[in-house]
Amino acid sequence: MAKTDNLFTEMHLLWHNIFYGNDKITSIFSFNGTLSRSLGWATAAVLYCILQIINIFDIKILTYIFGLLIFYCVLALAQKRCRDFGSAGTFWIIFVTALMLLESSLYFLDTEDINSLSAKWQKAENILYCFAFIPFLIPGKPEPDLNLRSPLLKYPLIYTAVCWILAITATVIVNHFAGI
Repeated sequence: MAKTDNLFTEMHLLWHNIFYGNDKITSIFSFNGTLSRSLGWATAAVLYCILQIINIFDIKILTYIFGLLIFYCVLALAQKRCRDFGSAGTFWIIFVTALMLLESSLYFLDTEDINSLSAKWQKAENILYCFAFIPFLIPGKPEPDLNLRSPLLKYPLIYTAVCWILAITATVIVNHFAGI
């Protein structure tokens, strides 16, 4: 019974560190602390896998909602990764937000509708993806400044809610003009 209790305690601590964080390895939902390049890549891969697993069920509205929830995690990841190399991360937050707005507004369109969009939209999306991954290539500082924070993320829940409202509005507008 003692081994089971120890295993339960270790799993609980791991769960707590993943979702609530501690000083060095912070959680998916926390905006505090820093994130190394390797842990940043791993976290991004896990978030992508979660979204793809949800996408398997082919329920577009469910995937869309989880995509918006994952956006909050991506903002936390962006803030922590930028803090690791000594940046407030405002420009990267803007690029990640623009990418999310573009992706979410086009999500419900059929492939034919997406292909009929101008090449400029597709080029803009590719450029945003390139900018989104730049911070994963920059090495961290030996002593990161844990007080750095983008002014956009002073109140992360409010910023995320505004972005969600913009994403839903953009989706409705794009789908209205596409005739869906």
